[in-house]
Amino acid sequence: MSSMEIHPSELAYAFSYAKVDSIIGWGDTPFQPENGDAADWAKEGEERLRAAGRLVGDPETGLNFTPAITAAILALVNPTLVLLSERRSGNRVQRLSVHAAGIHFVGLIQRGDGIFEVTSYADLMAAAGACAGFVGATLEPLRSEARVEATQKVLSTLHGSAAKRPDDVVGGMVRLGLSKTEAESAARAFSDPAAAGMLSVLYCAGNAVQDADPISVMTNADKQTWTIFPPASLDGPMVLERSSVAALTARVAVSTAARFSARAS
Repeated sequence: MSSMEIHPSELAYAFSYAKVDSIIGWGDTPFQPENGDAADWAKEGEERLRAAGRLVGDPETGLNFTPAITAAILALVNPTLVLLSERRSGNRVQRLSVHAAGIHFVGLIQRGDGIFEVTSYADLMAAAGACAGFVGATLEPLRSEARVEATQKVLSTLHGSAAKRPDDVVGGMVRLGLSKTEAESAARAFSDPAAAGMLSVLYCAGNAVQDADPISVMTNADKQTWTIFPPASLDGPMVLERSSVAALTARVAVSTAARFSARAS
């Protein structure tokens, strides 16, 4: 895994060569100049890229992007898969995306100072693991499985009632099939999560999302993680499942591999 820091003007300059001004998971806002001066923004991007050694050559004879930045930009502007992890921190939504194209898995996160960190992950497992950890899934391994299915309406009602009517919520989860201990753990994750976020698996073409598998992730104060996701489609039943970084990583990797295998057959 390797990382580099890059200014948004550098990304905007590079995107312009691909005739793209927005990317999946981010839109265009983070890459626009604050003062609206596109010419100065492009000039700053070029100067920064050249100073960092990412844009080489001579303006007279031609400038070229280095292979590393070229691979990263091509993945960002035309991915076949995007893993998008989002978590709330105070009034801000923090975001980690991993854009995948071919053998390249390019992570993107923006710091508080506006600078982006671009990380190259070795493979899908590494990328999925980073996204699972980003939304706060526990590192503690699962000692037993816990999984029930219910309609989206039922789970939404339980989630919305957890803070005010915890006993009713625990009872509802027990009726779905969880043990009382498991139900109490899930209720705590619903009502007062120590960490929570959404991990979305986005299937893409032409810099546009074609299909999505969203996974809601909640971890309680006891470092017990629960996820909610649709096993087949958003129209079918939803699954409430105990999870962890390792379990969530495996789920994302296996389901993604299955989806691409089905497309190829």
